[in-house]
Amino acid sequence: MAAASNTKIKGGDLMLFIGGTSIALATNHTLEISGETTDTSNKDQGGGMWASSEVSKISWTITSENLYTLEGEGKEFSDLFTAMANGTQLDAVFATKLSTQAALTAVPEGGWQPVATVPKYSGKVVVTSLSLNAPNGEYATYSATFTGVGALTQASA
Repeated sequence: MAAASNTKIKGGDLMLFIGGTSIALATNHTLEISGETTDTSNKDQGGGMWASSEVSKISWTITSENLYTLEGEGKEFSDLFTAMANGTQLDAVFATKLSTQAALTAVPEGGWQPVATVPKYSGKVVVTSLSLNAPNGEYATYSATFTGVGALTQASA
């Protein structure tokens, strides 16, 4: 039996890629997968006292927190605004950076690129929320929410 791997992935290496490129100056990404359930309680299961359920729909969203920029490497607020205003479906990948880029200390021209191997989650998304925050005396930030259109797929080894 093989020993369990203790490989840890740092948050800075796990990123959201839209259309094959990272979002410029991202500070946080979150992938959330949710299941909607249907009550299947009946007299044969649980003796009438315990509820029974099954997952009837699965949905997923990805959120991104970012510093606001006009000249970043990768996707910017204006790119996401245009996609949202036009209702454009985008290709999204939640994965680590290419191993050849992971050791870099500065973002490569054009933005980070996703790893071609696992672990990787991908699917089509639409931008469903954009929030631009401009606090006095601090850097401007923005948040974006991407809602999955159809299945989220997991790359297999």
